[in-house]
Amino acid sequence: MAKLHYALLLLISLISHSNADIKTLSLTSDPRRIILLHKFAFTYLGRVTISASDVSVISLLRRTDSSRLGFVLLSEEAHFQVLHKFQQNPIFCILDSPYAVDLFNFLDLSPPPHSYFNKTYAVTYPSGYYSLYFANCNPAVRVSMNVHAEFYNLDLDGSKNYLSHGQSTLIPLFFAFSLAYFYVLVLWVYYCRCNKESTNRVHRLLNGLIMAKTLSLIYAGLDKYSVKLTGSPHGWEISFEVFRFLSSLIIAALIIIGFSFFKQFLPEKSAKVWIIPIALQVLSNLAFPFAVMMGDTGPWVVLGLALLDMICTCTIVVTVGRSIWLLKEAAKTDEKVAMRLAKIKKFALVYALAIGYFYVVPMVALVLRSFIAPRYEWVSNAVQEGANLTIYVVTLRMFRPVNDYTILDAQDEKEETMAVAYEESEV
Repeated sequence: MAKLHYALLLLISLISHSNADIKTLSLTSDPRRIILLHKFAFTYLGRVTISASDVSVISLLRRTDSSRLGFVLLSEEAHFQVLHKFQQNPIFCILDSPYAVDLFNFLDLSPPPHSYFNKTYAVTYPSGYYSLYFANCNPAVRVSMNVHAEFYNLDLDGSKNYLSHGQSTLIPLFFAFSLAYFYVLVLWVYYCRCNKESTNRVHRLLNGLIMAKTLSLIYAGLDKYSVKLTGSPHGWEISFEVFRFLSSLIIAALIIIGFSFFKQFLPEKSAKVWIIPIALQVLSNLAFPFAVMMGDTGPWVVLGLALLDMICTCTIVVTVGRSIWLLKEAAKTDEKVAMRLAKIKKFALVYALAIGYFYVVPMVALVLRSFIAPRYEWVSNAVQEGANLTIYVVTLRMFRPVNDYTILDAQDEKEETMAVAYEESEV
């Protein structure tokens, strides 16, 4: 189990990155053999400052080797080498790896009772992201200390830039896309005001969705700008997460409302089958941001949510495809069936857009981020936000306030219900 824990921690560090680039950590009798502090992409003017204070070591053994406790930097390439070593030897110590950059060990501490250390290191050979670890390679040893670490690159004017290499470009990128969304919001509000008679709760929810997306991008830019100057987001990341969660909540409401509208055109059996997976997908997407912040158990919860989403998606895709296939021939001669087929296809398109927004676009961005250099990370964000903006525009185009999307009156609904019941009895 310990071997799996270390391997999982190393894998997580390959894809994880947090906002604040000044880290403060307090350990009290901590027995862990490896602790990830932070992940950062350095330039040729990269620096890392580490200070440790009030360091104490409690050992069940008579003697503790202080050289077996220390801090190291691991590049992305070195992670795979260390993972291979862990597979071969579960008690392997990162401090023994020739691929690790040793910063300092406990032999460098000042004498007790203060046991203090403070030093800045230059990272002169950057190669993508580096991860800072604290390693405890002494068995039966518990460590207590306060750690303060700063990660930054020096700009040409000598000022500190606490953003990873390439992330400064994200600031103007986020603000540019926020302006684009604001422009779309203005056009949408104007169009809705010009078509007041056809405007309903769906259009008002879309108003809120675009506004939430606009504000989330503004706060994302402010978050990055604050980190660049001070090393800390100073609360901007909370606002960003709130509006991102609000966007997911509004999308969930739109999916539920859209399904309640389209289900009157769906076969009764298919509608009943879709209720459960759609509800599960909505809940899993709302739970996803919380799963990411769960710490050590987070990756397993995220994996479970992803598996649940995959099962639900396959269920809906198969049943939608089957419904379209069954109605295709009958639609050639029956206008009622043709209308139902058109609405089912419209529902399939809406669902495809939702799948693209929640899964396909983030996956493509993640793949791009995995293959390109850190200084070009803005490219993956530009692709992701550009694709999201396209999905928003297509959705607004589909659900613009026109008479085609108003709720059916009672007589039309009754006729549709009778037609559905008759066709199912024929089957």
